[in-house]
Amino acid sequence: MKKKLIVSILSIFMAYGSTAYGAVEETHWVMKELKDYKQYIVPYRDNASTQGTITQNEWNSFQRNVLDSGKLDKPILLDDWATALKMAADLPEKNRDAWISMYVHELGQGKGITRENAVGGMVKLLIGSYFTGSWSAEEVKPAKALLDLQDINDNQRGLVEIAYIHGILDDSVKEKFRPNDRLTNAEAISMMFRVMGELAYDKPDLPANHWLGEELASAYQSNKLPKPMLKVLRRAFQDPMNAERNIPVGLWHEMLVSGLPVPAYLKEKAFMYTLAYDKDGGILRDRAVVGITKLGKNPRSATAEEKMKAEQAFADYRDAFDSDKIAVAYGDGLLEGQSGQSFGVHGYLTYAEAAALAIRSSLRETLNDTPLLIDEKTALQIAKEKDPDSEAEWKATFKKGLVLHDNTNRIIYDGWVVEAVYPAGNKIVVYIDAGTGKIMVLSEIEAFL
Repeated sequence: MKKKLIVSILSIFMAYGSTAYGAVEETHWVMKELKDYKQYIVPYRDNASTQGTITQNEWNSFQRNVLDSGKLDKPILLDDWATALKMAADLPEKNRDAWISMYVHELGQGKGITRENAVGGMVKLLIGSYFTGSWSAEEVKPAKALLDLQDINDNQRGLVEIAYIHGILDDSVKEKFRPNDRLTNAEAISMMFRVMGELAYDKPDLPANHWLGEELASAYQSNKLPKPMLKVLRRAFQDPMNAERNIPVGLWHEMLVSGLPVPAYLKEKAFMYTLAYDKDGGILRDRAVVGITKLGKNPRSATAEEKMKAEQAFADYRDAFDSDKIAVAYGDGLLEGQSGQSFGVHGYLTYAEAAALAIRSSLRETLNDTPLLIDEKTALQIAKEKDPDSEAEWKATFKKGLVLHDNTNRIIYDGWVVEAVYPAGNKIVVYIDAGTGKIMVLSEIEAFL
């Protein structure tokens, strides 16, 4: 009797707690932005961000304090605000700690920070990543709509104006900015949502009538470029005049790895095809093409026909570091050439050329994704044909980016992993290509007695 009573009381408590939590979710002004913001920061939770990671302790504190729906209206802790900015701003690793100290901790008051100092520091950290810091009086004129603009400290007013015209102030700002209020968790979430979800993914600027302009616009309209790549492109062209400058090899590495479906096991070795080709801080065109072809889903060698066509297209084809890969890239449509034209194998890769190569390669990988013709039911049928009369328990799990090594080659495919567990404990595992239904691997695992 007593046990039943305890269970009943717990049930009532849990039901009440659930209702209260739901009420907060439904009514708080930031909840819609919070749901999307959580998706933006998943790579940091999973330690998979291409622009650096935060520590486990920083993530735990951020999740415990900032993302807790019961603490949304509490002032954000200074350390948690620093974590939010590390995830949102693309900061160079060598300067990250010093800049966070200068634009977060030195502007804080106790364990918190005022809204004017938070926004001023945020804009300082975003300058150079997503926009420049030079604005005319006419450009920032719309910020005059803030009734308390003159109450903002002179050191921060211009920075708040920049945040206003970029649309990255939090959604609580209507007529007033409230510069001296403490920044809350909800307000921080709202601003970071706008930075990570909108500002970071805008199409970059190019000089007027630039040859890359039409292709870049088409790529963005397709909505098929990976989000990490959009952030790298945005940062690369924050100065439109970068287009014809030589791209730093480190930025080329980021652009390539963020745009291609590079398997996890190869990401650690990706430097071999990018950073290892460093030439005075840049990268030569022919070396860059090697990276493009080596880091795609299924690297290959050129056919005899592709080599012949590449030699016809580029007068300096045979001078390339790896002419085979020039032929592969030309055959795949990643390079454009006319009869007798020079590829410029000894020239440095420019920002615009890098973007074109990375975008074309990324879109090609997307377009060449084999549709999933094999569903779970069909996968189970295919696997069961290997032992149709067994009493095993069957289970199928879909996996992306499975890797099959075949001598010196590797094949990457999306597939079903079907397991059959027998009463004695032994099992068989069948790997099936989800696009073709072909069994790629079949293994038997004996139970340990």
